[in-house]
Amino acid sequence: MRDVVIVGAGLAGSSLAHVLSGLGWDVLLIERRQLPHHKVCGEFLSPESQASLWALGLYDTVAALRPSVMEHARLVSRRGVSLRVPLPGPAWGVSRFALDYALATAARQAGAEVQQGVTVSGVTAVEQGYTVNLRSLEGTSMVQARAVVVACGRNPLPGLRPKTVTTGARPTYVGVKCHYADVTMPSQVDLFLFKGGYVGLSPIEDGRYNLCLLTTRAAFARAGGSAGAMLDAVTRWNPALQQQLAGGQPVPDTEVSVAPVDTGVPAVPWDTVARLGDAAVMIPPLCGDGMAMALRSAEICAPLINDFLHERITLATWQEQYSAAWQREFARPVRTGRQLQALLARAYLSDGLLALGKFLPVLARHLVRATRGQSRPLETVLPLVQQPASQDRNAMIGIPAVQKGDA
Repeated sequence: MRDVVIVGAGLAGSSLAHVLSGLGWDVLLIERRQLPHHKVCGEFLSPESQASLWALGLYDTVAALRPSVMEHARLVSRRGVSLRVPLPGPAWGVSRFALDYALATAARQAGAEVQQGVTVSGVTAVEQGYTVNLRSLEGTSMVQARAVVVACGRNPLPGLRPKTVTTGARPTYVGVKCHYADVTMPSQVDLFLFKGGYVGLSPIEDGRYNLCLLTTRAAFARAGGSAGAMLDAVTRWNPALQQQLAGGQPVPDTEVSVAPVDTGVPAVPWDTVARLGDAAVMIPPLCGDGMAMALRSAEICAPLINDFLHERITLATWQEQYSAAWQREFARPVRTGRQLQALLARAYLSDGLLALGKFLPVLARHLVRATRGQSRPLETVLPLVQQPASQDRNAMIGIPAVQKGDA
């Protein structure tokens, strides 16, 4: 029996595997694709994410990738109204191609077993823990574990989807990403609005730039119904983006797309097992805090899993404390981000909001803060593998102290 099985070698999964392996646990990290690979993502590590990287013991790992540094964000409406606001601290731009591979490698070096090209088709709770069903080119198998965590992103396979969520009649979107070279722009993240969506452009490592967009299905069809046609269309639909990309060249083999993208699905931080990052809920990409949320959810969950495996708390206490901490950290940013996305989707409202933000900079800064987590100076953050006993450690990351009756 394994101590922990983690499904998904993205930011949350690999970071969690790194910490738990460093604490001495037997960790199996499962990824259904082969790393490295490109994925649709803004590739923007907001300032808040760096504290989580420090706590997870991965700050130097990511810094070694030489991410681009950004200190401002600019929003440009489809009619050309723009607003430039300072970020609450330096942000990093780094590709998921490089980042996911580096984090999974760090997890392996810490002692985790990493299996790639393996699909988890289901997780079943049993008396002694969980049974995890696996499928690969070699056939089907199963593994037993004391604890399981799902961190497999926004579109899990049917066997890993929350049972408490229904699809409903919410609109869904299409995401497209492509890297560019030879782009000349300030070291900042730009967000361009168009009818049916928005597109972000920001620097990443090695002098390249990441362009990532989210669009309605109607706009995707209007553009021509393919990722390439959509990338061409957005430059026509927002002249400021066209000007910014003048002279830029798409980097071969970096264009990817994903659908459906549901930014309105209810949050489910726990459903039979703990769910991290986008597997719990997807924060609207325009907020630029999805990667930070994934890292922070791993940071919150790690000490609770450690305490559970040490039999200091029960499974029910782990569920209760993780769910409560998740709600405190992410409920408001997700709610505010969805509201802001809805407002910016309307041309006249987006123009008004950006103009108002220029007139009242304090309002713009408030909106930036409202869509993200708490800022923590690195000097106040202690790496999880060095933190003291569970009660003190939990208090440091904002989780209520464990009561004696919980163990």
